[in-house]
This record gives sequence, structure tokens and C-alpha cells, in this order.
Amino acid sequence: MSTFQKTKDQAEHKVILNLLSALEDNPEVSQRRLAGDLGVALGLINAYLKRCVVKGWIRAREVSPQRISYFLTPEGFSEKSRMVADYLSRSLHFFRDAKSQCDLAFALCIKNGWKNIALVGAGDLRDIAVLVAHGVGVYVTSVDIGNNLNVNAFDAVLITEVINPQASYDLLKNVVPKERLLVLDLLHISEHDFELGQNS
Repeated sequence: MSTFQKTKDQAEHKVILNLLSALEDNPEVSQRRLAGDLGVALGLINAYLKRCVVKGWIRAREVSPQRISYFLTPEGFSEKSRMVADYLSRSLHFFRDAKSQCDLAFALCIKNGWKNIALVGAGDLRDIAVLVAHGVGVYVTSVDIGNNLNVNAFDAVLITEVINPQASYDLLKNVVPKERLLVLDLLHISEHDFELGQNS
């Protein structure tokens, strides 16, 4: 499974987990309020609610023509517990892998005398890289490759983009020397160029 698909699935599981939690706390909350609280589109909340009803995790009851209440079923409580355990397990596993790989990347930086490192990509992986860098004495700066990144201002560049790391790599590989473009294994970036009609 690609990193993008894993990240998409994890984001979807997180929304459904938050949706089940919100309904447990307030069964009479409106779909509009749910969408605002969870930061997703109203149509998407409607689709998630329908999916949860079909799966038997929630039951809908019309309170008035304008109002629907949603109640978690025993299956819904069970699924919510499973999702919490799964989320915590994946988060811990990701943190361990990311920390270990950032440690290795920054050890290489120290060995080569590189102290000023650019981080390309936002999110959890970037945050982990910042924590690791702070502990080893490497200075990191978050940068956006869309704003004419001045690679000469940094000793090396570490890709921390998890949604589409291959695209970040493909943009950077022509402007950052290969030995100074740091790639973590957990991102599954291909460092090879493929040409049409050529077997690999």
C-alpha cells in the first residue's frame, strides 16, 4: 500500500473515530456542527454518517422534521474502542520509526559537518524531525519548495512530506545535490528515474 493511501486511510479512520466520539458526547449535534468541529465538508459528514448507519455502528432517530439524533450501538462502542487502540498503535509505531530514521539522518549530517538543515513538508513527521534535531544539535528550518527554495542557504534538505513525498523528491532532485538530499525509508521514495518503454 502506498504512503498516500495509508495516510488517506488513517485520516479517514481519524475522522470516523472523532465522529463516533462526538456522537457519544452529544447525540443531538447537527451535521453542520459536526462538520465544523471535525474540519470536514458537510457532504462528507453526511456520507460518513450514512456509512456508520449501514455498518450498524450508529442508529438515527428523527426527533423532528428538522432534527435527527444519532446513537452509538453496542457495535459502535466496540468499533470505537478498536479504532482507538489501532490509532494509538499506529501512532506509536510511526513515531518510533520516524524518530529512529531521523536519528540516522541527523547522525549523517553531524558526521559530514552539516548543521543547517531544511525540512520540506508539514505535519507529524516534520514535528518529530524538529524534536530529534533539537536533541542532537542540528538546526532545522521548515521550508516550502513552492517559494523558490534557496538550497544554498542549507547544508542539506530532509524530506518530511508524508502526503506525496515522491513529488517533493522529484522537484528537489534536480536542485539539491544527491548526497545532500536526505530521504527516510519510511516514505518509500523511489530515487530512480524511469523512462517510458524501458524495463527496470
